[in-house]
Amino acid sequence: MRGHKEASVRQTREALEMALARLRNGNPKRVKRGTAITAASVAEEADVDRSTLYRYHEPILTEIRKLNDATPKKKLETKRGELAEATAKIREYRGMVEELQAELVSWARQNYALSHRAQELEDLLRQRDQLIEGLQVRLKDAGKVTILGSAQNSEKIVR
Repeated sequence: MRGHKEASVRQTREALEMALARLRNGNPKRVKRGTAITAASVAEEADVDRSTLYRYHEPILTEIRKLNDATPKKKLETKRGELAEATAKIREYRGMVEELQAELVSWARQNYALSHRAQELEDLLRQRDQLIEGLQVRLKDAGKVTILGSAQNSEKIVR
């Protein structure tokens, strides 16, 4: 009878260890995926009465406790790592933003200078157009009688 009890305890232990491994890996068969790893969930996953787990399988309970104690620490370490990465990215992006803002300011200044220069050139063009128009009018008026010649020849040539 004693041999039967030892074999039963061994089989139950193996079932509990397998259940714990499945829960840890996220591949449970009987409980919902994502269920917290507790004595009750391990017992249910192993299809073992919870009282049997508490009565005969203290090493499994110890492993469950260690796992639950370590999990928050691992999560905290993971979150700290993620936070450090995010902080580094934020610094990098801020630097990029500052560079781009400086470049934008530079372009705005160049744009203003070019706009101002274009306005100056348009004003100069208008003045020259007016001068040309005035000269064309004078040339047209003067073109009716054009005096050509030198001091020796004083004839008037009319076109």
